[in-house]
Amino acid sequence: MFRELKRIWQEKEFTQAIIEEFSSMLEYSEEMLSYALKVLLDKGKAKKSKKKIYFKDQKINLKEQDIRKRILVHLSTNPGGNLPACLALMSLVKDAERLGDYVKNIFELHTYFMDFDEKDRLFTILFEEIGGDVLELLKTVKKAFRDSDTDLAIEAASKANEVSKRCEELISRLLKSDYPTQQAVTLALGARYFKRAALHLSNIASSIFLPLPEMDYINGRLKC
Repeated sequence: MFRELKRIWQEKEFTQAIIEEFSSMLEYSEEMLSYALKVLLDKGKAKKSKKKIYFKDQKINLKEQDIRKRILVHLSTNPGGNLPACLALMSLVKDAERLGDYVKNIFELHTYFMDFDEKDRLFTILFEEIGGDVLELLKTVKKAFRDSDTDLAIEAASKANEVSKRCEELISRLLKSDYPTQQAVTLALGARYFKRAALHLSNIASSIFLPLPEMDYINGRLKC
């Protein structure tokens, strides 16, 4: 699909603006998740981190609006432009915007942690291991997009699918456990949020190596 996108990226100014603004959306989500994990794992200052996270989420929303505006202006001033590719860009921008929302949801789980035992194995698996993997995945997808790196994008999509499966496995374990309601719900929500974040990243990565009609599909299954 990236080849299709490059057809509308003949104008250097348009190309650079889109790449930089989209990459910044991923970078903001990366910073937000880093703040969130610090609060969840290290009992960092939630109030201070909340301001940073919500501020960056607002910046993501503004970037989405700006990119949409640039695409619409591009289409209106270039009637022969590649409409399908521009619509695909709109879809990618929505993935990046939803990613920020899920990271914000992950941060908000800290309000349920009053009676939580941080030494619990499932807590560690979710917020330390899976959370750390999603943070690294954000960095990988951002780099793959900036560099148009097909191999790195394929690696990222594979990793995202692995994270998704691990989240589902954790939810299955919770369903069979005798966890207190508050802990079980907190972990289940966290697993769901991490899964959705990973799948949005998979969608973004797939745009680099899949044909335009197959974007968001890997192994014949819609991912997000």
